[in-house]
Amino acid sequence: MTESESNELPEIAENGFIIVSDFYAHHHELIETALKNSEFQYLIKFHPFDPAALWKQGAFRVYVLEEHLEAVRTFCMSIEFANKSNK
Repeated sequence: MTESESNELPEIAENGFIIVSDFYAHHHELIETALKNSEFQYLIKFHPFDPAALWKQGAFRVYVLEEHLEAVRTFCMSIEFANKSNK
């Protein structure tokens, strides 16, 4: 296992939540605020510093219960899309 692989966030979090997607840091406040105001239980983890993958600087991963995966994925993608449309 390389150092980069050992620093990688898991697909499944320690509480059994599964990955929805990775998101860029500039979406963090919008996505977290929306999730806080939603009915979904979620977990957000930031990627550790990885000089080999600079796109991950500040990027974060959202995790949810498996039964909410598709709904939260659609929810987060709509937030990203709305944010891009407003610029």
